Amino acid sequence: MSDDSALFLLSPDPEDARQRALAAFETWRRQHARQLPRSAEALHVGATAIEGCETKGDLDIAVRVPEEDFEAARDYLDRTHTPNPRSARRKGFVAYLAPGYAMEVDVKLVVNGDEFDRFTDFRDALLADKALLARYNALKRAYRGREMERYRDAKGAFIRDILKGV
Repeated sequence: MSDDSALFLLSPDPEDARQRALAAFETWRRQHARQLPRSAEALHVGATAIEGCETKGDLDIAVRVPEEDFEAARDYLDRTHTPNPRSARRKGFVAYLAPGYAMEVDVKLVVNGDEFDRFTDFRDALLADKALLARYNALKRAYRGREMERYRDAKGAFIRDILKGV
């Protein structure tokens, strides 16, 4: 697991990282989908969901549920995952780290339509626009070897800017 004092590093082989993340996502889904509410939608989001995207080599999963199923999904993930210390719990959103994987696996539980329910919007914007993906990759390369916290701040600003137009 990375922390905010660490340096931001990119995978030397983003396609290999993407393939490993795809396999880890399928494993996670097999292990957890049946225990989540039937309405839960587990989606691979983040850099490894996008062919040609630079990545540090982690896996991001968004689990979307209707508001009435949030508590049951949260209770299950509370028992099986570790709360992500970099993310505050709030009504309609909780972030976790999934234990037992060879890569960092971040799981975001979110209520459908919540203000934090934008993971697929950003992923889909990058998939639809090669120039936008190139800008995102350039941002990542510019922060390679720099402090993780600075990278996260720049990434957050980039994402907020993109989502304003989506």
